[in-house]
Amino acid sequence: MNTKVWNLMYVAGNPAMFTRVTANADNPMKRAEALAGAEVVARNGWRAWVEHHATGKRIFESAQEQAHRATLSATDSVT
Repeated sequence: MNTKVWNLMYVAGNPAMFTRVTANADNPMKRAEALAGAEVVARNGWRAWVEHHATGKRIFESAQEQAHRATLSATDSVT
């Protein structure tokens, strides 16, 4: 069974200014590698998350990503 099924995704730079999603060059990765990488990216204050390569299920979201998604949800509910 292949254990490299997790993708590390992030938006580099100031979350208020940048929106381009970047996939880590080493994707797909093992779970521990992807989570460790996401923690490093999150420490920079960037939006980061780890998702399954086939299902898209997220197992990690940085605080910046959670705030961004909450903002989008609030905006969607207003319109």
